Amino acid sequence: MSLYFLEERIQKRKNEGIFRSLPEMKNLVDLTSNDYFGFARSLGLEKMSKEVDCIGATGSRLLTGNHPLHGELEEKIAHFYQSECLLFNSGYTANLGLISALGTQEVTFLYDLEIHASMIDGMRLSRAKSVPFRHNDLNSLERRLKEASFPVFVLIESIYSISGDFAPLKEMMALSLQYGAHLIVDEAHATGVCGLGGRGYVAECGLESQVFARIHTFSKALGSYGACILGSKSLKEYLINFSRSFIYTTALPPLVLFLIEAGYEKLQKEGKEHQRRLKDLIFYFQKKLDIHKDPTPIQSIPISGIERVRHFSKMLMECGLDVRAIVPPTTKRGKECLRVVLHSFNKEEEIDQLAEILK
Repeated sequence: MSLYFLEERIQKRKNEGIFRSLPEMKNLVDLTSNDYFGFARSLGLEKMSKEVDCIGATGSRLLTGNHPLHGELEEKIAHFYQSECLLFNSGYTANLGLISALGTQEVTFLYDLEIHASMIDGMRLSRAKSVPFRHNDLNSLERRLKEASFPVFVLIESIYSISGDFAPLKEMMALSLQYGAHLIVDEAHATGVCGLGGRGYVAECGLESQVFARIHTFSKALGSYGACILGSKSLKEYLINFSRSFIYTTALPPLVLFLIEAGYEKLQKEGKEHQRRLKDLIFYFQKKLDIHKDPTPIQSIPISGIERVRHFSKMLMECGLDVRAIVPPTTKRGKECLRVVLHSFNKEEEIDQLAEILK
């Protein structure tokens, strides 16, 4: 069998200027990672002093992988968020498993056009009908709700990973309640960054009891790996029985569980100060570059054209600043941008340098 079609598709991407390759890690100023508080550089493993009978998980949680540490960590996270909690191996597998499991033939998904690829892939694996609405557009969402066949789930992010926009969460929750729909919120980029104690944007808006499901990841502000889904006891039991990305994968190993726990402990001790510092830097950045966007850590700068935006990214890297170009297929053609990500450990001088180069 000829595999020429592989080379053909690769060459097509090269011709279109959107070919991807793995980047070299260089000693640059971090203005691109999701390590918002620098925890990935500083998490300790003091907890490893506990006796651990296994380094690896050895199997899925429904077989041999359900270590007592999984239950203990889920209880601690559940207490932190005041909601039932189920651990997943990543934010991607959490979204994939949640949405594909909910997506029976009777279900309709209404989704914001800028939701993460993991949510889109979850819908693709489901048998549900999926209908988009315009990004953060309440009128568009309401029209879709009026036309939808129920049951309906509305899929959004609280902070969008490319644009950095906040979702109009309270208004979307009100619309969902008005039309009998269930709201699912991916809190990946709001975890740690928003809300009292870093509990996320849903908590900041006081909507914990009304949102059907929240997805929190541990790989961004918490500096480790994995994710959890928060919701009702019924949702947790449903996912244990129907979520394929939970059922058919090896559980998170104890080493990772210790890192997650360390991340939450560090967040509770230091989170308030990191949040304050990050807000100050966002304000400084927006004022310096005369940008009027939502005050989130993701401050994308539109630069249309693949070659042009990559040129600016390369120029910044040559000056020691790690800022990445976002190009198709991650974003639509004409919507290319520099994705600037601010962290509590960044300095005003680094923002000054960035602004000077982009003048």
